[in-house]
Amino acid sequence: MEEFKYLIPEESIDAIITNVEKLREIENHLRHVFSNHGYNEVLMPSFEYVDLYTKLDCGFTVDKMFQYINHEGKNVAMRLDFTIPLARLYANSANVGEARYSYFGKVYRKETMHKGRSSEFFQGGVELMNKPGLQGDKEVMTMIQESLPGISLKNILLELGSAKFYNRLLELVGNQRNELEDILRLRDISEMKRFVSKNDFGDSLNQLLLSLPTCFGNIDLLHQMMKTCQDSVLLGALQELNDLYESLESKEGIIFDLGMVPTMKYYTGFMIKGYSDQSANPILSGGRYDDLLPRFNVEKTAVGFCFHMNHILKAIEKEGE
Repeated sequence: MEEFKYLIPEESIDAIITNVEKLREIENHLRHVFSNHGYNEVLMPSFEYVDLYTKLDCGFTVDKMFQYINHEGKNVAMRLDFTIPLARLYANSANVGEARYSYFGKVYRKETMHKGRSSEFFQGGVELMNKPGLQGDKEVMTMIQESLPGISLKNILLELGSAKFYNRLLELVGNQRNELEDILRLRDISEMKRFVSKNDFGDSLNQLLLSLPTCFGNIDLLHQMMKTCQDSVLLGALQELNDLYESLESKEGIIFDLGMVPTMKYYTGFMIKGYSDQSANPILSGGRYDDLLPRFNVEKTAVGFCFHMNHILKAIEKEGE
């Protein structure tokens, strides 16, 4: 029974950060970039009501939460993400114009046991409220690109996807949407072939679906898909990705992943994931989520991203080896 003196919970094993100096160096670099673009840093509560995450139907489930009952007898959870609380902050403020928030801190999500996955995640990111469309997307993409040189990693790839494209695909396959989502999440080529053969959605959609598990590449891929796409909504989503790409001063290290599955239900437009060749997990993620603020009865748009500091530090350590 004395072992408790020497052991830590499995959920926290991977959350130990020994290279704190490097963490603070990266954190300060990001603060400088965010501040230069007019983002105000906020410190958010570590605890939230469970209902905040479950009743908004954003994709969080109770099995991912570390919960307890507070003195009022209400269910409270450790913070699952920053985006939803910051959307609430904006909705409760008197601000009807643009708002720029930045943040640094931990989120807590239960992970599958015995998989070597931490349940503590250190994040640093921004949320841009009420700057719609291309201009808002370009602003966050510009900040991401300005931030990368200070991350101390080589060979970073930025993958762009589209929640609008993905959601339209789900509409087109009707009541088969859950099966399609599972196939795309696993990138299962053989299951996609069976899925298409079983349902036969028509030649154009069949060919599109069959290509999706391996549909990632440079701007040439996007242009090729735009030429063959026949659905107006899908084509519009691809055009938005193309417009964003063309608006950027630097196009280095940007590829497209048209089979990208949204990690949260609130994503509506472009999505981004950043990868290092030293990490199996994304070192950054984000996108446009215009459906979130309306859930707080505020008809405004939003877009943002965050850096996953744990994954960045691990990648730096591995690259150094």
